[in-house]
Amino acid sequence: MQPKERTEPRFELMHKIMQRKMARLSFIVLLFIIILGIIGPWIAPHDPTKTYYEAFMQGPSKEFLLGTDSIGRDILSRMLYGTRVTLTVAVMAVAITFVAGTLLGVTSAYFGGMVDNILMRIMDILLALPGIVLALAIVAVLGPSQENAMIAIGISSIPAFAILIRSAALSIKSSGYVEASRSIGSSNWWIILNQIIPNITNVLIVYTTLFVGSAILETSALGFIGLGAQPPTPEWGTMLNEGKDYLSEAWWLATFPGVAITIVVFTVNMLGDALQDIFNPRGGR
Repeated sequence: MQPKERTEPRFELMHKIMQRKMARLSFIVLLFIIILGIIGPWIAPHDPTKTYYEAFMQGPSKEFLLGTDSIGRDILSRMLYGTRVTLTVAVMAVAITFVAGTLLGVTSAYFGGMVDNILMRIMDILLALPGIVLALAIVAVLGPSQENAMIAIGISSIPAFAILIRSAALSIKSSGYVEASRSIGSSNWWIILNQIIPNITNVLIVYTTLFVGSAILETSALGFIGLGAQPPTPEWGTMLNEGKDYLSEAWWLATFPGVAITIVVFTVNMLGDALQDIFNPRGGR
């Protein structure tokens, strides 16, 4: 009889991801994109802001693999730099959502009563506005910039995240070990930090992953309308906006940023779905 393979707890999630084809593929693609974002500035063939006056609107060629834009800047170099910008904005925005949404959701579920009613009614009011509309309103107040886009996207996603986390925390709140901790005099915040949050880690991982995809879309949307990273900073949404007026004569300007956004969002969502299957015993394959 073959001994059962054992996996260290800290590597268990990675082991499960690698056992599933779609999870493995999406993880590898996402890791490759992240690496490109990190090393992009070092492998870019040209300065992303430099204008090549002899190469306005030049199609893909040996010198400019993805072509140049309307003012002669290399698309490939701008795409590589833009990977870091887009991912940074999205990840920082999700970090804001994660911290604030987890705190609000768990606090609302644990304390219940008036605290729950007040917090959830505020979340419901904010949730009545589509996330991108709320983000637009926040950026309009703070002003267009890369940093403000992070804040706006992060805040606009908090209501939905908090409500989801509250639902998960409610089931943990009524568990026996939480009641036992209360009976021996453990403080509320000790219980929240040491018993409730650790026991919804799986839910936090899945929802956070799925929210990254939404954050990338909103980052690109804000860049597209000029409220995200400001020129000449290369960002995929901004590049998409710059290329939309030249679709018939220079297809490459909007096509490559659009394809990049689609691939990243699709990959993140596929990974999120795979994680949901992993953590849901009924959904495992």
